Amino acid sequence: MLEFAVWTFAIGAGIAILVVAGDKLSDKIVEVAKKAGISPLVISIVLISLATTLPELTTSALASYEGVNGIALGNALGSIFANIALILGLASVIKPLRASPSAYENSLVMLISMLFVILLSLDGTLSRIDGVLLLAFYVVYLRWLLKRHAKIDVEEGKYGNATSWDYIILLVLGLFLVTGAKMVVFGGENIAKALGVSDFVIGATVVAIGTSLPEMTNALYGAIRERGNISVGNIIGANIMNALIVLGVASLIRPIQTGASTLTVVLVLAAMIPMIISLKKAGGIGRKLGLYFLFLYGLYLALLFSGFEL
Repeated sequence: MLEFAVWTFAIGAGIAILVVAGDKLSDKIVEVAKKAGISPLVISIVLISLATTLPELTTSALASYEGVNGIALGNALGSIFANIALILGLASVIKPLRASPSAYENSLVMLISMLFVILLSLDGTLSRIDGVLLLAFYVVYLRWLLKRHAKIDVEEGKYGNATSWDYIILLVLGLFLVTGAKMVVFGGENIAKALGVSDFVIGATVVAIGTSLPEMTNALYGAIRERGNISVGNIIGANIMNALIVLGVASLIRPIQTGASTLTVVLVLAAMIPMIISLKKAGGIGRKLGLYFLFLYGLYLALLFSGFEL
């Protein structure tokens, strides 16, 4: 009984941390952007995406070090799919997301990053050289991003100047999101095991959704506060980091055998391409597309529980 109480407390406390940190983080992004004259989209793509992608980076890096290639690769691809199909699906159903033209431009980089991973994987392996290429791609992208999209008009004197502490606070709030997610996963995973639920089901539900909770919290708060650029920017940035940083670091540690099925890639592209088209034509993501994303995620779970190798 004591163990169940601890696990239940971990879930409750983790959710509370996610709610509070997500609320504060959304406000802080806007504040720092106005202080520094930096687009909130860029802050979401770089700083917040870095913080919220730490669970995936840690998981894939450790899996690669231990030689568990399936987890290292599947974690990154599965996170990319969940970020769009589950998280943007939920956020846009709650409230349609508006985004700037910059979001469309960066979504093209997201697609190119995914295609680059597919190209490097055609020989059956993501080698250490491939890892270097993926990381180099991200450095080039980051330079382009900061040069092209960083600066906006500053409201002189109204918010003061951004300091190093402002950026540290952003990262700390992002890390609080990661901590909250870890607590929820810890509690949920242990309760599921105690109830006799299989590791397969735990991995496909509690752990998979748990590692995406930081992105989900940030995206949902962006939707509720009508800050679509933050919701969309975080997802775009997280997906680019999953493709280039997470897989880049993992393959540098140990070459990864690319055993993911074609169906996984098809599902990722089936979510990614309509998202990009919607950002171009509609300037955001509406409820109908959000429902389509959720349908895709439901299909993914149905295939997963049917025994398909995804």
